[in-house]
Amino acid sequence: MLVSIVYMSVATHEFSEDELTEMLAGARLNNEALGVSGLLVVKNGRFMQLLEGPAWSVDDRFAAIERDPRHHAVKSLIREDIERRRFDGWSMAYRGLDDSDIASVEGFSPFLSGTLDFPRSFDRTSAAWLLKWFRDRDLGDA
Repeated sequence: MLVSIVYMSVATHEFSEDELTEMLAGARLNNEALGVSGLLVVKNGRFMQLLEGPAWSVDDRFAAIERDPRHHAVKSLIREDIERRRFDGWSMAYRGLDDSDIASVEGFSPFLSGTLDFPRSFDRTSAAWLLKWFRDRDLGDA
């Protein structure tokens, strides 16, 4: 059985581009080893992530995320059974000083630029709505 989790959290500090690139590389290795795919969006000191895969591996990753000291206020927003994966692999979207520099990093997603279209089968789901909501809001120090 495949499941999907969408969560949101708050960073404990402002991440540099180097820290975000390092996080991206480490997360891709961990998630690939567990068969987890999805999308992590980092914006204005906030994280929103969709994780998908076998229930045991998604639960394992989410438990590790809840313990991760780089963020707090971790809130699971949606957990649902899914028939098939909606993301091929795992990627991360974040706004850098110059996105052209980070666009070449393996696993970087153009989601925040609005140039990533979801497949029609996913586009009308609650998870897609939450990701777009996150992308389109100014989430300063709220």
